[in-house]
Amino acid sequence: MLPVRLLSLIISLALSFGSEIVAQSALKNTTGKQPAIGLITYRSVSRSAEDSTRSVFNFKAAPLYVRTTPFSIYTGAGNPRDRIAQSIEVGKSFNVIDLGIAFGRNSLRPDTSLFLEGRITMDVANYGVFANEMTIGAGRVFDKQGSLMLELTYSIVAQIAPRVGVGLTTGYYDFSNELTDSSRTFYGLFLRFGLLRTDTGSLIGGYSRGRGRPVRVGRPRPHRGHR
Repeated sequence: MLPVRLLSLIISLALSFGSEIVAQSALKNTTGKQPAIGLITYRSVSRSAEDSTRSVFNFKAAPLYVRTTPFSIYTGAGNPRDRIAQSIEVGKSFNVIDLGIAFGRNSLRPDTSLFLEGRITMDVANYGVFANEMTIGAGRVFDKQGSLMLELTYSIVAQIAPRVGVGLTTGYYDFSNELTDSSRTFYGLFLRFGLLRTDTGSLIGGYSRGRGRPVRVGRPRPHRGHR
């Protein structure tokens, strides 16, 4: 009888000790301690405050940017002065999207045709300081016929400073009016002045230093001691 009573006493003590440990761990969790990385689910991470699906277009709070193209050249035969175009674009950034208005000229001659164009640029992919962008634009050339101007452009940009990026661009301009229709391919160099973007394309403030980009949201940062 004595061993049976001793065994039941040991079991009861073990159960009470285990329930006390569970209560202490629950109390720690309520104080704000985060669980281990392995216990963090994708659902909880995806519902963080930085979830891009919850962002809204706030035009007033969106930061300004400036994109200037001091040199772009059309392909094909012709005088270099007739093949060089320049433009400057001003707009606002909404995370991965830039919405702006561009003003420029299609040649370097005094009688060149000026143009005004609305542009939508989307940050497609990022790798370190490099990013790939796609631009769609539509506007008007101020020539005699008032030509319609359509644009499709692809760019590679490198963030060389906290608010400065330099890039290479290539794309197509389509010009059309009641009498003529033409399409021209161009290659160019541009500068972008604006806020940094993370690897997911989200805008960040000017507090980061250097060229490094923050870790993506949803990817836990490994401990330094692990390899």
